[in-house]
Amino acid sequence: MKKRLILSILLLAAFGLQARAQRKIAGTRTADFTIVYCSALEDEEGIDAARTLRQELAGAEQPELRILPDTAFRRGRAIRLVRSEDRAPFDYAVRVSRGDLLIDGGGSWALTKAAQHVAQMLREGDIPRDAHIEGSVEGECLFARAAGSNLRILADNIWDYSRDDIPEAWRLIGEDPRDDVRAPQFAQLVRAFMPDVLDLQEYSLHMHQRFYPLIRRYGYRIAYEGEEPWNNTPIFYNPETVELVDVNYVLYAPSCWSNIGSKSYTSAVFRKKDTGRLFAVVNTHLWWKSEAAQPGSTYARAAQVRLMMAEAEVLKNKYGCTIFVTGDMNAYEDSLPIRQFIEGGYTPCYKAATDATDNGNGHHICGPKDGYSRTSRRRSPDREKGAIDHCFIYNAQEGVAVKVFDCITARFTVKLTDHYPYLIDAAL
Repeated sequence: MKKRLILSILLLAAFGLQARAQRKIAGTRTADFTIVYCSALEDEEGIDAARTLRQELAGAEQPELRILPDTAFRRGRAIRLVRSEDRAPFDYAVRVSRGDLLIDGGGSWALTKAAQHVAQMLREGDIPRDAHIEGSVEGECLFARAAGSNLRILADNIWDYSRDDIPEAWRLIGEDPRDDVRAPQFAQLVRAFMPDVLDLQEYSLHMHQRFYPLIRRYGYRIAYEGEEPWNNTPIFYNPETVELVDVNYVLYAPSCWSNIGSKSYTSAVFRKKDTGRLFAVVNTHLWWKSEAAQPGSTYARAAQVRLMMAEAEVLKNKYGCTIFVTGDMNAYEDSLPIRQFIEGGYTPCYKAATDATDNGNGHHICGPKDGYSRTSRRRSPDREKGAIDHCFIYNAQEGVAVKVFDCITARFTVKLTDHYPYLIDAAL
């Protein structure tokens, strides 16, 4: 009797697997489809999206499908991955068209979500000929933290474009860089990664009025807020995961090196609610001009770094905690200002990361006169020689480790600012 019961269970399981493997899309077996991506798109929306779809389908116990670019596909049924120009970056649609399944996503995040949706539909049954689904990833948390990490810090220079007109270079390409357009996308960036701490530079009052209400919906609070002078280098935090212990804001002086009051640092000390451990964050934007453009600029940045390092020593002695330093420092790693950090015992987080890192320089064209592109004008494409955004760990306490350092280069970010956002996942 027991053997017959086990055999029945095995037969039912096998029948279930066989049934799922024979699922149909618009009347055709899934196994007869080819995943076809648009070769004109960037990899993240093309072949990478196709591989993600195949992986999701495999998780739904579907046959492993071929992947081909549209230029190589000749005949047969296709699951086509496309991106309509008028589709918003976080939106997607799934529909059957002439026997093919069309997945139309505004960006890589939306395409991934649509792939997950298709896989779930096939877990539950066939996809009918009249299938038509629309959705969005806006408002969703999308990216889990690295294994073994319990602290996430996200940082970015978000480009202060506080004007209410569209620059001619942007008008000619049909794009709009105004804060009303960019603020919701920055807010979704925060929501997608849900950092414990968010560090921004070039953060204007104009952007604050649009951006802050959006992230307050997700619980975020600003650590220091003052309108005279306005803090262009704020730190935000998630009170669900961290408690604010201390905060300080310093506007660099004299004013000739602070660029209309935008060059400053903010420091904050937090307590992690899950472990009780303290950590500090110092966020900055250093003087921006080159030595050739304004003599003394290198030494101005070096002096500003010394002020930050002095602040870090105060925090180290008062709280005895690990300190993270982030910001747009307008200086390369081998320059005098940044060498002060390294010679002072600060470790770049991209070098400290134990599990995964990103070696891109984190910068590209985006401005009122140039529009935007992936092209970088930095002296080198790699981080060590070409980055001006930096992230350091200092006075790391026992058991503290940076697990991941990553630049976020999704296509929609290219239109937002000339700096790719970056994050660290750390064990604290």
